[in-house]
Amino acid sequence: MIDVSFEFNGRKVDPNDLGNALEKAVLASVEKQIINKVGSVRCPEHGQKANIICKGRDLDNLNFEVAGCCQVLIDKVKAKISD
Repeated sequence: MIDVSFEFNGRKVDPNDLGNALEKAVLASVEKQIINKVGSVRCPEHGQKANIICKGRDLDNLNFEVAGCCQVLIDKVKAKISD
């Protein structure tokens, strides 16, 4: 399975550590949707999975960064996310 992490204002955030139940639920939903879309994608050459970092100032301004073993994997994941 892929690794999904969150950063707000340059600081890593664990959704389970959030005190606000609504924010926690939103991040859990985002993570679930990403995993459902790209969780099974692996690099055809290296067999590796992708890492996705959801970054932003707050929940309303999230961007996704995809990292992986090679550009082929990154492109496959980005294509799946944008579907």
